[in-house]
Amino acid sequence: MKKRSFTSHIRTYLFPIISLFTATATTACAKAPYDKDKMEALLQAKHPPAFHEYTVGDRSIHYAATGRPDTRPVVFIHGTPGSWQAFAEYMADDALASKAYLISVDRPGFGKSGHKQMVTSLKQQAVFLQPLLHSENGEEKAILVGHSLGASIAVRLAMDYPELVGAMVLVTPSLDPDLEKPRWYNKLAASSLINWAVPDELALANVEIMPLEQELRDMLPLWKTIRIPVVVIQGEKDRLVSPGNADFAQRVLNSSSKVIRLPEAGHFVLWRQSQIIRKEILNLLDATDLPQDKTLSQRF
Repeated sequence: MKKRSFTSHIRTYLFPIISLFTATATTACAKAPYDKDKMEALLQAKHPPAFHEYTVGDRSIHYAATGRPDTRPVVFIHGTPGSWQAFAEYMADDALASKAYLISVDRPGFGKSGHKQMVTSLKQQAVFLQPLLHSENGEEKAILVGHSLGASIAVRLAMDYPELVGAMVLVTPSLDPDLEKPRWYNKLAASSLINWAVPDELALANVEIMPLEQELRDMLPLWKTIRIPVVVIQGEKDRLVSPGNADFAQRVLNSSSKVIRLPEAGHFVLWRQSQIIRKEILNLLDATDLPQDKTLSQRF
């Protein structure tokens, strides 16, 4: 009888355990819950998306776009891992598409934007996504909608390109460096001993999560430059991104912003309570003047 190698034994006994915990804990985000039939229906909606690419340096960035190019851009930025499809339901929304130019991007390293060619610097990711912010008439400032780590990048874009960003909707965002330190399972998944057993997409997510604390810490002095309306939507039962990030947002944001807390929601508000997010995007599209009231905290 042929003897099994040590590696084979490890794979047999550890792989199910590693896969289980990485599937539930390693990543700050997850694949959008659209089955094949629903995705096909979304792609055949009244405003089906067209697909485009542009280059920055030696990188090609892929994105989907629909709606009215002559209006304000609404740029959707997915978490980790993910792709433009995280926002497919929003892209198929008639009310949004009739009022804005909807853009959902594959971030660098994901989807068709150089899969596995990761970019861990939030500042550099902002450089790659900046071309999406320009409106056709050169006058409309973009509204950014970011989920999870995508919200971190949205904020970095607003900090680095304030002349191009008019408002933000941050959904279950990773913002506070003190709350975004790598956890034990992130460190374990990054180790050479375990990394080989981590599913590819989760391993890519972990590459982004490991340096996130320092990336967010580098942004701390720049929060004072955010002078636009920001809506933060946070599930208070979020087990992947601490609800304390909403408290951080409330401390650092200005008077034209608000925090919406959802007591029974978790991390996947983006898909499970999308009507709340769509409403906030529409409110920002309809606004003619920046609100000047105090930062609000709302519960639904």
